[in-house]
Amino acid sequence: MASSFFSIEFNISASVALIYSKDQIHNNIENIFGYDYHFGRELLMSNWILWPAIILLFIGIMLSLLYAFQDRLIFYPQSISQTEVDRIARDYELSEELSFHGEDGKELHGWLVNAEQHGNETHRLLIYYGGNAEELSGQIPLMTDHLQDWSVLLVNYRGYGKSEGSPREESLYDDALLIFDQIQGRFDGGLDSLVLMGRSIGTGIATKVAAERDVNGLILISPFDSLTEVARHHYPFLPISTLLRYSFNSAERINDISAPVMVMAGDEDRIIPEKRTRALLEKKTGSVQYELMNGRGHNDIHIDPHFWTSIRDFLKSIHEDR
Repeated sequence: MASSFFSIEFNISASVALIYSKDQIHNNIENIFGYDYHFGRELLMSNWILWPAIILLFIGIMLSLLYAFQDRLIFYPQSISQTEVDRIARDYELSEELSFHGEDGKELHGWLVNAEQHGNETHRLLIYYGGNAEELSGQIPLMTDHLQDWSVLLVNYRGYGKSEGSPREESLYDDALLIFDQIQGRFDGGLDSLVLMGRSIGTGIATKVAAERDVNGLILISPFDSLTEVARHHYPFLPISTLLRYSFNSAERINDISAPVMVMAGDEDRIIPEKRTRALLEKKTGSVQYELMNGRGHNDIHIDPHFWTSIRDFLKSIHEDR
């Protein structure tokens, strides 16, 4: 009997539930939860339209911020104190502090590391263009130790070291060309050899100058075809061509250079992948000396035992061929 009674009670309850109207169910929901069912449903449906719009707006704002503040993602200016400048003057007697003025009057500060004199009157100059986070006083001990027979010009980019202004691609090109033209007047009797050397983003500047001025050689360390292609490698999901204001397009200039070129890269470079270096080499007609440093990345390529040896040998061949 208990079993039969349970079955009858269940069937009656189910029947009652089935005969409830939709409006009664909605009313019960409103009584329990305290909100208008129909309004909630409309709000939910409207959110299906609203949320994609909010997401798109958020993406648009983020892309706008990336576009507006990309300078801070590309350039990392490093400063130097006057105390450090004074120390360099004391410790490196061959270094000569000097400055230039850009077309807009901004002061561009740096050093000329003079070659050791061995009784000859030859003047050999190497102009170095650094990476995007490089303050160039750090190159003074390296150049002094490894390139004694060459004078080396180290001028910090705008906003770096004690140089004034803010870095921009076109202003860096203009400054580099101006400095190139003015520095030669400091050498009595002119220069016997003039070579440019750029590293990372500095390879774009070195390539620009070498394409528009007469040089005897070009050394490119961790170069790339264009900044656009490097950015595409790292951020394939972004509309790079639309976002990026800077190109540093060496690929379009490399064949305007007639001087000998040496390229150095690390096969474990994660910042400038070797693929981008090879893409630049493929654009170059004629021969290029390519030195691949095995096991080296972007920031440690210079400690490879073959790094400075390769540079000295290249510079020696340049000077002997003149």
